Amino acid sequence: MHDSSTCEICRGLPIDGSLTDEQFAAFLDACRREMAGKQQTFQQRIEGASRWRYEMVEGTLTIGDTVFGMTPIGTFSEKHKSWLWAWANPDFPQSARQAASGIQSLHAITGFKVFLNEGTKASAVDAQDLVAFAVHALSASGFFRCPSDGPTLYLAVHGPIRT
Repeated sequence: MHDSSTCEICRGLPIDGSLTDEQFAAFLDACRREMAGKQQTFQQRIEGASRWRYEMVEGTLTIGDTVFGMTPIGTFSEKHKSWLWAWANPDFPQSARQAASGIQSLHAITGFKVFLNEGTKASAVDAQDLVAFAVHALSASGFFRCPSDGPTLYLAVHGPIRT
């Protein structure tokens, strides 16, 4: 799990979870940059793989022949312009919701209630930003967006378990 006391991005932030709007914007920018770097490496790793599946109870994502650890982040509904955190989704198994609850630690860092509220109104850009925050908080190595006809599910991807 994420240790903000040793994190290059979090170190120097107020410890009482009271970021100003400017500090929050800087934190978001840092999380975006971090995620972009991680995502580039992850995309290279899975390049050419056409099959994928996830196992929510086991917390795994299989892409091609590689099995990764994963933590659900949340779902974005383009139709309703809304975001629902995975830890609040009653359709997910308890083990997945528990694993996703680490995202709530972002409230202690930022003081922003969006990380404690079950969901929020959101655009596609907002969803990407929430994913960037979650990838940071979960110390993930990237994310995977599950294509769907309904809400889009985002998964935080952790190191490969087996190849």
